[in-house]
Amino acid sequence: MKVKLFVAVAALFAALPMIAGTLTFEYSSNRASAIYKAGEKIVLTARLLEDGKPANGKFIRYKLYHDHKVVKRGDVPASGELTVETSGKKPGWIFIQTWAVGADKKFIKQNVTRRGKTSIGLVSGGIGAMVEPEKITTPLAEPADFDEFWNKVKSELAAVPMKELEKVQLKKYTKVKVYDIKISCAGEKPVSGYLCMPVDAKAKSCPAIVSFHGAGVRSSGIPAGWAAKGLIALDINAHGIVNGKPQKFYDDLRKNYYYTTLDANRKTRYAHWNKHDRDLYYFKGMYMRLMRALEYVKSLPEWDGKHLIVTGGSQGGAQVLAACALDQDISFAKCGVPAQCDHSGCLGGRRSGWPALYKCVNGKPEDPAFAKCAMYYDGAYFAKRIKCPIYFYTGFMDTVCPPTSVYAAYNNVPAGVEKAIQCTPTASHSAPGTQANKALDAYVKKALAK
Repeated sequence: MKVKLFVAVAALFAALPMIAGTLTFEYSSNRASAIYKAGEKIVLTARLLEDGKPANGKFIRYKLYHDHKVVKRGDVPASGELTVETSGKKPGWIFIQTWAVGADKKFIKQNVTRRGKTSIGLVSGGIGAMVEPEKITTPLAEPADFDEFWNKVKSELAAVPMKELEKVQLKKYTKVKVYDIKISCAGEKPVSGYLCMPVDAKAKSCPAIVSFHGAGVRSSGIPAGWAAKGLIALDINAHGIVNGKPQKFYDDLRKNYYYTTLDANRKTRYAHWNKHDRDLYYFKGMYMRLMRALEYVKSLPEWDGKHLIVTGGSQGGAQVLAACALDQDISFAKCGVPAQCDHSGCLGGRRSGWPALYKCVNGKPEDPAFAKCAMYYDGAYFAKRIKCPIYFYTGFMDTVCPPTSVYAAYNNVPAGVEKAIQCTPTASHSAPGTQANKALDAYVKKALAK
């Protein structure tokens, strides 16, 4: 069995990237990996600096979490440092969130840069730790008819003949061919994406890569870079919508439809639409589209018939897990901070992964129908059916797709399958995937050499 663990941490007290302004948080833990055994002492430390020196006259406000519960909070003078000692009795997640506050105990704002965008925001951050993450499992077992249900979905998809509804070449590219495509699919929407191919690609000569989108509403991207290297590359948008429109088109669609449509007499986002029924739940259509996209790529005469790669993060990571389980021709997968994992996590006293399809009340699901539907869309159960090499990454400060939910899926990848996970204690939902990217590049290089 090939199992690898990568931990991305800075040196002791190495600063996070400098933000525009004068205040910066630094973090450290008493173990570089920030991964501990049950009962071991965990020490998490934070310092608030102003122009590189202790921020005198200011305070560090913090909350200490054990999984989803706040167990300690307070303010400490920034002239020193915040040191929190704790431990975990069972497999799980521990983290501190910190904020800079002034002498008046009000939050301090300044220019901050997150995900490449600069805006006025709170000076904040944090560091997390995991306790025996390799032992994390889903509180609920998968439904006995999990495979039966998805085989039925496959049959429903197969009943709709695959055909190109639209294929328009974009003329501004010279080194690669780029097409805006629509492919027939079961459900309400077609597959919609941008297909890129090398110019003059010969039959059975190209590996293929299919990429999936995170949550939101946007056009497909144009993966011309992969095609320039010699791959067939297809990027599909999550909703089967038109591509290439002005940003306002997608902003309006998001605001007026996908994030505000009435469902069961209340407003809710698309990820919760019809979550009372596994046959009507919104992600059924999304997963049929990804299956059809893979089927389409495999039908192209230029595909080499051997190398089929899938990649995605967050909601795209959820699609990667589903794709690997539902299409055994996939040969390599990159799965970043996957959503739709560990839906029953709240039953085990921890945060469920996005979109947190149901809450727990007195140790039980708020609505049994929600919990039943969620079981058929849990990435942890899809992970049990993966047979190809797969590389994960997660951040120990990710409150959207918590590291516990990622590990619930990672731990379910069968023994004997090559897998790896990169962990970054100070990273949130934008955790880096450098090791996964290196593994993908190596795989592509080897595939192109044959």
